[in-house]
Amino acid sequence: MGRRKITLVHASRASVEPLNGYYPRRMPELEITNLLDDGVMGLFSSGDMPLARRRLSEMIAVGRDVYHAEIAVLACSAVPRREMDEIRAASPIPVLKVDEPMARAAVHAGERIGVIVSFPPTQQTTHSLLRDACDDERRQIEIIDELVPEALHAMLAGDKATHDRLLTAAAQQLAERGADAIVLAQVSMAHLVWRLEEQVRRPVFSSLETSLDEVRRRLAL
Repeated sequence: MGRRKITLVHASRASVEPLNGYYPRRMPELEITNLLDDGVMGLFSSGDMPLARRRLSEMIAVGRDVYHAEIAVLACSAVPRREMDEIRAASPIPVLKVDEPMARAAVHAGERIGVIVSFPPTQQTTHSLLRDACDDERRQIEIIDELVPEALHAMLAGDKATHDRLLTAAAQQLAERGADAIVLAQVSMAHLVWRLEEQVRRPVFSSLETSLDEVRRRLAL
């Protein structure tokens, strides 16, 4: 059997490098196509959910029709559940939202979950994601946040050092506020997992590892 084909659908340039640095290294049997429309971030910021949903759905359809993907991974944490349900209903292939498996894992790590957010529209979406995971897993949690939009601005400007410094400080703040575990709301933060775990001595969750595990499960690899 040949390599299994998947499409990664991006709404930000910041998610391209983390996923493409991790997935092929861990699963070389995947053939990955990346589709990016970084204008979708602006649509989420302005609240134009119908157009954002349409653009994401169009990229998923291209992944199947042009590149013959078996599954699409939506690397945009800002998509609310209602829009995800509509995207899935319209999709010709299964669609995995990159942070859903992470949320299911995180709610088992403690009762007080810290969330670091660098793209503000993701804040409430991540809260809802964790609450939904709590309902599914029969857990109860308290959520506390550190909102650091300057970090994403720095990353998109090519200043990774400032991005990492700001997020490291945010993780320390969450630890001092009593977080039992920390969730990184954007996949663009994932390279910091091990550094932050060493610093705060708490579990830190990103969507890289957990989403790839789910891709592997769905493709029966």
